[in-house]
Amino acid sequence: MKARLVNEFRTYLDPDNDSWDSLDEIVIDNLFFDWKKSDWTLRFGRQDLIYGTGKLILDGTPKDGSRTIYFDAVKLTYSGFADTTVDFLLLHTQAQDPLAMHTQDRDIVGFTGGNAFDGAETGGGVYVKNKSIEKLPFEAYYLIKTHEQDVSFLNNNDRHTVGTRLMPTLTTHLKGNLEAAYQVGDDISAFMIDAKAVLFIEALAAQKARLGLGWYYLSGDDPDTSKDEGWNPLWARWPQYSELYVYAYDTDGAGRWSNLNMPYIDFSISPLKKLKINLLLGYMWAPEDNGAGGGHDRGLLITCKNNFTLKEKLFTQKDKLSGHLLFEFMEPGNYYTDDQQDHTASFLRAELIYSF
Repeated sequence: MKARLVNEFRTYLDPDNDSWDSLDEIVIDNLFFDWKKSDWTLRFGRQDLIYGTGKLILDGTPKDGSRTIYFDAVKLTYSGFADTTVDFLLLHTQAQDPLAMHTQDRDIVGFTGGNAFDGAETGGGVYVKNKSIEKLPFEAYYLIKTHEQDVSFLNNNDRHTVGTRLMPTLTTHLKGNLEAAYQVGDDISAFMIDAKAVLFIEALAAQKARLGLGWYYLSGDDPDTSKDEGWNPLWARWPQYSELYVYAYDTDGAGRWSNLNMPYIDFSISPLKKLKINLLLGYMWAPEDNGAGGGHDRGLLITCKNNFTLKEKLFTQKDKLSGHLLFEFMEPGNYYTDDQQDHTASFLRAELIYSF
């Protein structure tokens, strides 16, 4: 059994807003029970679930920001096959948390109508992980997300997703990731491709330097057909590549990544033992030109995240003071209006964490 509580409150300077004021809600972030017999393991209750690189399953509560990512779920794992695990999933997270203490009746999934307690993120599936080939581990899955109630103008039919992920070791210093998935349902036909090659730079091995070349593609909905071709990120409505650009999708329901074609390069290095720098440079297009500007160019994205540890063992043998600085810039393209193109978007976040 594991239990975890969380409380998050905020102060807004402009406009003056007390919607997340202290004390706010106290949320049961994790509360689950494990049961194991032979090759079977059952986990029942409120739990975190992260699969792959988080492109389909990572965040069950997308509308509460970074406060929680939990799922109210049942996960049954079978490990009786060699080098293989099979997870059977059943997910049902309500739009408003019925267990919240000092509740603020807050919507945590992005529900947009009716009684929010009737809304939910619901579905399930089967997720297989296999490591029988040493240099080519792979994953395969079937997922279903049932009638969505969070965005009224999108296709609400049940959505079935099938996909696979390959993680080849190409050479001693070169590794890859390739994930492809397809979504079907009544009047639904959408797909995703997530590809990346990572070079571990031998000359900078002591600094753990890595150079990545990637491509992320999410289909967009073609308004000239009767089908819905727009990719649905299921339970992956989190910032993914950008804390700034995730808000570009907020009108579609809290981080609903779709209609995106982004090649990118990234670089990671630790010049000091307690400092890690992550850089990303990408250009974003929209496969479907459904933006206010009428073009396909979403724009240039630049991100820089610096993770650091200031001090360890301040008061105990295990405590630590750490944090990060995050800078992001986005130069809008012709997917946006002329006025929007005249304004570079920027994002800055500084964080300090004391853990013990």
